[in-house]
Amino acid sequence: ALELGVPLLLLIGDGGPVTTAGLVLMFMLHGYITSNIPMGVPIEWNLVMVYGACFLFGAHPEVSLLELGSPPVAALLVFTLVFVPLVGNLAPARVSFLPSMRYYAGNWAFSVWLFRDESYRKLDRHLTKPAPWTADQLERFYDRPTTVGLMSMVVGFRLMHLHGRALHGLLPRAVANVDEYEWVDGELVAGMVLGWNFGDAHLHDERLLEAVQARCGFDEGELRCVMVESQPLGQTTLRYRIVDARHGLVERGELDIQELLARDPWPS
Repeated sequence: ALELGVPLLLLIGDGGPVTTAGLVLMFMLHGYITSNIPMGVPIEWNLVMVYGACFLFGAHPEVSLLELGSPPVAALLVFTLVFVPLVGNLAPARVSFLPSMRYYAGNWAFSVWLFRDESYRKLDRHLTKPAPWTADQLERFYDRPTTVGLMSMVVGFRLMHLHGRALHGLLPRAVANVDEYEWVDGELVAGMVLGWNFGDAHLHDERLLEAVQARCGFDEGELRCVMVESQPLGQTTLRYRIVDARHGLVERGELDIQELLARDPWPS
């Protein structure tokens, strides 16, 4: 409602209270995001959004969208602001969540990579990585218990969202004993291996797994990935895949949203 409502207020406003309300909400949203120093978010984007709102709708409220006199520009706006987001919400597996405008949807696609014992060290031996293993970076500054606690914050973040609760049922299906595995969020893997991630799980899906496997040669069961796609608009299920680095697809299926809603973020 906020993401759609604020732009509508700015579009229909004429410089009066409606425009002021839209600008205030814009400041509140992006100011809150910026103040939290969010992970995986370019702060500049929030500043540009606020500046753009003030320049376009605060300084020039008299200009109407109906005055747009260029059909090609109008077609481009309709394509990028209506068609692409619509397709991305109906078929999120085919479109990045960024042009789909699902940044705050709360049910993004994600993946969890499970490395058995210290098999993750193969990444160091066989890949030229832009960054060391995340725990190794943290242990330069903190003791082991603190490092584990900081790493667990990523796990907690994932589980607090509805889609993360799917892991309670999927992890036992992916591996026999999860305690034997190092649990790493796919975003961290993409950051270490690719040098970049933007919260889009399509950056660390089967394609990245195949590329990593081609260089590292994990044995069967050494690396398993749980990949969950985001909920399409109007549907009541989440699709998932369990993939072994060596043998490929292990299992695919769907999860009922109502079952996830009945679960706690973590087992009690």
